[in-house]
Amino acid sequence: MSTYKGRATLWLPDGRQLDANADLSKDTVGSWRGTLAFHDEEHIPVLVNVRDGVLHVGENYGDFVRPDTSDWAATPRGPFRMRIEGNGDAPF
Repeated sequence: MSTYKGRATLWLPDGRQLDANADLSKDTVGSWRGTLAFHDEEHIPVLVNVRDGVLHVGENYGDFVRPDTSDWAATPRGPFRMRIEGNGDAPF
């Protein structure tokens, strides 16, 4: 199992790119998943309905799906968080 914690960029299907903090893990068969945290409140309305996208970690990228759009959590003092599941090779 390998993990990655650090900066990532979410690329949305409409071309927007949003900075995130990623907490990702990959199991021994190559499946990956994790959590993305976004600190810019102006992006919350867009992020609420994100169902898929591309996550960039440095020069690497991986497609993901977000199976449950009701999983998010945001507080006035905290980031917007969402869970993702990798679809293909991991970007780390």
